[in-house]
Amino acid sequence: MRHRAVFFDGVMIPLWAFVCFLYLRLVGLDILLIGLGVLFGLICGAAVALKYIGSIEKKGEYRVTLKTWAFLLLTIIIVVSILLYLLFSLGLEVGIQMVSFLYPSIPALYAARMILYLNWERKHARRILFDGLLVVTSVYAVPETEKR
Repeated sequence: MRHRAVFFDGVMIPLWAFVCFLYLRLVGLDILLIGLGVLFGLICGAAVALKYIGSIEKKGEYRVTLKTWAFLLLTIIIVVSILLYLLFSLGLEVGIQMVSFLYPSIPALYAARMILYLNWERKHARRILFDGLLVVTSVYAVPETEKR
């Protein structure tokens, strides 16, 4: 089943923004960490979108390989290990600060991807689609006139 990438990102932004505002209401506002989180999310989102777009321009599609899954899993294990170590060694206050940094980065990641996808689609008169049950299985572009 094919899904338009911009539609998926457009649905995810309000959902994550709601979670962020709920967290903000419960914990409070830390402008520096929120700003750094948004910047981090924009940079990561742009990197992912540019990788997908570059592969689409060269090969016509981007398929997630086993090597990519292994790298992603290893990265997640390392980051979670460091976060748990910091949480247990420095206490709950550090955990609250980590979440204050991470929550704003998620909607910013989706926003950066959506902006770059829309810009590429406008320039090339093609639509970027996700294929498969998971949104990262295959990404490709089709002409605007093709029926979905």
